[in-house]
Amino acid sequence: MTNMDKKGKLTNFFVSTPAYNDDKDYAAYASLTAPLNMFFLICLVLHTGYLIVFSFLNILIMQMFDLVGVFFYATFVILLKYFKGSWLPCTLLTIGELFLHQICSVALFGLDAGFQYLMIPLMFLSVFISKKGKMIKFARNTITVLAAVAFIFLLVFFNDYVPPYELPIYVSRPFLIVNCVTSLLATAIYSSRIVTSIDTKRSELDISVDQKSATIEQMQNKIIISFANIIEARDGNTGKHVLRTSEYVQALTFELVRRGEYHDTLTNRYVQNTILSAPLHDIGKITVPDAILLKPGRLTDEEFNAIKNHTLNGKKLIEESMADIENEDFLNVAKAVALYHHECWDGSGYPYGLKGEDIPLCARIMTIADVFDALAAKRVYKAAMPISEVFELIRSYRGKKFDPVVTDAFLAIESEITAIATRLADT
Repeated sequence: MTNMDKKGKLTNFFVSTPAYNDDKDYAAYASLTAPLNMFFLICLVLHTGYLIVFSFLNILIMQMFDLVGVFFYATFVILLKYFKGSWLPCTLLTIGELFLHQICSVALFGLDAGFQYLMIPLMFLSVFISKKGKMIKFARNTITVLAAVAFIFLLVFFNDYVPPYELPIYVSRPFLIVNCVTSLLATAIYSSRIVTSIDTKRSELDISVDQKSATIEQMQNKIIISFANIIEARDGNTGKHVLRTSEYVQALTFELVRRGEYHDTLTNRYVQNTILSAPLHDIGKITVPDAILLKPGRLTDEEFNAIKNHTLNGKKLIEESMADIENEDFLNVAKAVALYHHECWDGSGYPYGLKGEDIPLCARIMTIADVFDALAAKRVYKAAMPISEVFELIRSYRGKKFDPVVTDAFLAIESEITAIATRLADT
């Protein structure tokens, strides 16, 4: 083996990623072990240099002290290199060793220990403060910097200096300063790398959680729409009724938000839940017999009452089939949409004849979208009405069948609604 190969192997041993990080179960430790390994190496070099100097000065107690330091840091490097998960005990041991090391070193130089040593664990603890928010990040960095500066300042300038050894001032004072500054430099490097790695892991976890949540939400939306399409197919529709009404609800809800209407109710979550619930508004029709649902002629009073019961049955189905869903806000909106989407502003609707704002806003939005599509689209019992005439009817129902505020918003986006109706028209 050439000298270059030996040098490369030695360098690789000290600064490369620990071998066990090839194991995917421990790959997350890589970001922690690298800075910790560098921290140990700095301390190992520092203690080795001290050991040489004190051997030359023939100060036995200091030789013994730094020999122990060299032994411990070399052990830490090897432990960290080959033992899975060893970064945590190494970190704890290093914090303790650093704390005691400073006290012992300074005591051997004749300085009294003071409260400044509490700055060391303070610097380490500040590492675990989240960086979310500019103020929190600024506070964390301020704590770390002030603790480091305070430690050096208090240690060097506010201690009684009575050296028990006959060391010249030009030797003892530089030793003290180099020891403190180098230790704190090592701590700063380590803390910075740990902060970066922890923040990176937090960001990765946040992104991963957001991605998984988005995937789950997309799957939930597809399941809901597929379920609704199956139900609508029984009503003689192609399933585009679900898509159209959902897009009408979305466009109308966004317009209400843009106008600042019902801003106390239309939170981001409420808007999302309303849009997501729209495909389920007629879920109760699954309980209506085909003979009634597909009847091309006029319904009898008994048959019409059976149709009206789809609102009550829809709420019940959502309660029973989605009982395990943890999103209570969504369930409440979905039940309200299914139950109240045939209620009218003037109290002439069903099943309860509610009036005005006693009808949940999500249902009032759904009502106008559902009626518009029922008039503008072809059904088994009627032909499609021209869209211009449908808008005239919607305008005439303002304050009667529909919420006036919701009606105004719907009429304001006539071109957008028309575009949706044209794009998703039944073929």
